[in-house]
Amino acid sequence: MKQKILVKAPALSRSGYGEQARFALRALRSREDIFDIYIINIPWGQTGMIVENTPERQWLDSLVLKTQIYVQNQGTFDVSLQITIPNEFEKIAPYNVGYTAGIETTRVAPQWIQKSNEIIDRIITISEHSKKVFETTKYDATNSETGETTKDWGLTVPVEVVNYPVRITEPEEVSINFTTSKNFLSVSQWGPRKNLANTILWFAQEFKDDPDAGLVLKTSIACDSTRDRMHTAMQIRGILNHVPDRKCKVYLVHGELTSGNLTWLYQHPTMKGLINLAHGEGYGLPLFEAAYNGLPLITIPWSGQMDFICKPNKKGKNFPRIIKVDYDVAKIQKEAVWDGVLQADSMWAFPKEASYKRALRDALGKEKHHRQEATSLQKHILENFTADQMYAKFVESLGISVDAGVSVRLTREKLLDIENPKERAAAAQEALQLIPLQSEKLEVLKDLFKDDKCYVLSCGPTLTEHDNNTLTQLLSDNLTVSVKQAYDLFAEVTDFHVYNCANYKTYDYSKKRPTVLEASTTPFKLGECDLKFFIRERNFDNSVAAKKNFEDWTFDKQSLLRPYGPGIMYEAVFYLLEHLGVSEAITVGWDNKLISPDAARQHFYDMEGTDYNKADFIHSNEVAENEAAVQTLEHEEKITLDVAEEWYNWLKETGCELKIVSRLNPATARIDRVEI
Repeated sequence: MKQKILVKAPALSRSGYGEQARFALRALRSREDIFDIYIINIPWGQTGMIVENTPERQWLDSLVLKTQIYVQNQGTFDVSLQITIPNEFEKIAPYNVGYTAGIETTRVAPQWIQKSNEIIDRIITISEHSKKVFETTKYDATNSETGETTKDWGLTVPVEVVNYPVRITEPEEVSINFTTSKNFLSVSQWGPRKNLANTILWFAQEFKDDPDAGLVLKTSIACDSTRDRMHTAMQIRGILNHVPDRKCKVYLVHGELTSGNLTWLYQHPTMKGLINLAHGEGYGLPLFEAAYNGLPLITIPWSGQMDFICKPNKKGKNFPRIIKVDYDVAKIQKEAVWDGVLQADSMWAFPKEASYKRALRDALGKEKHHRQEATSLQKHILENFTADQMYAKFVESLGISVDAGVSVRLTREKLLDIENPKERAAAAQEALQLIPLQSEKLEVLKDLFKDDKCYVLSCGPTLTEHDNNTLTQLLSDNLTVSVKQAYDLFAEVTDFHVYNCANYKTYDYSKKRPTVLEASTTPFKLGECDLKFFIRERNFDNSVAAKKNFEDWTFDKQSLLRPYGPGIMYEAVFYLLEHLGVSEAITVGWDNKLISPDAARQHFYDMEGTDYNKADFIHSNEVAENEAAVQTLEHEEKITLDVAEEWYNWLKETGCELKIVSRLNPATARIDRVEI
């Protein structure tokens, strides 16, 4: 079964993140046998959009339209891939992957760590530098509610690295009239990180007496408009005014260039090298493109570019094959601080003026040597950064089995070989931890307990009317599903735990880790769960009890959504029993009746005279404190009772005989009452 993957990204943007998004989409497209791809296109700053009417652009447009229609029809997704900076991550699918360029400095913002830990299941970034910074950034964090301080708080989700692949394109001429034969190229958007002011000024100072030296700047401040071109040209003139008597030339290339146009610039016979004096790079895509086109690189050996500028020497040691510019690492400038992205206490590189000017002279004075080094690096990149290699690595880094069908089948075969249902349940719980997608987890669980007996523990007062030792012994030999706080009483024998957002508690699974199912009205996980279902309907008239469309809501047909029951038994528990394939389900403590006019006196833990402290069992969202919910309790009781017999019939048709242990449950007499 294909995985529905939603890619939220600036897929049509002409920017670094736009290129990153299109690479990811090409990688997914290489495995259309396992991915059903959808796109939500987002803007990226003020950058322009790609306008070429290529087959790829047509494909992207078709995916955007397909997604709009699917979302309008309330379609859901198995996986989200979010290509952006981490403080924009969202919980929009059961399994979420953040794909980010990461950071050019030495620290990531605390917001990035918090968002990633709370929302993302794994991060993919584009360089070892970014991975290292993610993993080594630590803070002292204070809990705003408790005041407790955590030392060395940092990232807890895994980080994978996937570099960009080579993309060979035919040169397409750029309309530019070179009057110089010793040209250097710089490709970047204007901004504090790119250090363009020093790149231009120091170049002009070095070649002020050389009319045959030229600096080609492919840049813009924000976008490709005529006004932006005027502002960019004004900035350049302001810098060059500091060298009034210069003879060297500076060329401004502004506006959209195709990949072929850039290839033409990289390969132009007058180009002596690509200059990059940026304070840091997440990866450095123009550097990478210039390198695999055989152009010498003038840059610093620091940050993201280290992944591709190094090549082993004869002794096997990685060595940067560049025209090296020395640098210092120091705190970023005040004007570069960007709250939530570039931390004031982080550092990046500051290229040295004298070393840069020396590198420019070396590029001309030792041109033959540097061309040989560039050719050697080009060969290394062309062999080790192919599209097929990077696409395969990207798909693998998602953490999704590309052989899902085989994996599920083999897992099920191993589990079905376990005769004891309690042991089988424990092994299944461990197996689910290695399976990222909910649809695959449900495939593993389908009919895994065929013909087994199951006890369902609910939270009614009668749960505690039985001898605890006798009941525990009974449960220790049979498959057990605990509903909500019933788990607290029988944690050590619970195999499946089901909860929702009403009367919510943060559960402690340290005694025994069951398979946990959450069905709630929040699209994000409330707690630690293996299966997360979203309930978006809250209208009694549209509830499954009212419509009686039981068959429409099986886990096979709805792997991510649950109906409004009302009540957790109808929303999730009965469907879990059907999915597991149990032949007999015996409920204990499912009283299905308002015990008292007081809404706060309905469960075993809040009855009068109980030794339990209700505060230990409810941490948030208590129903009795919700006036609107209290007013509908009697109506809820009526419609749940009215349809109980039809639920019994449906379960019986699926092969499951429902029985009740309760002196209070007023459901149809057709359901057998049994005793412990």
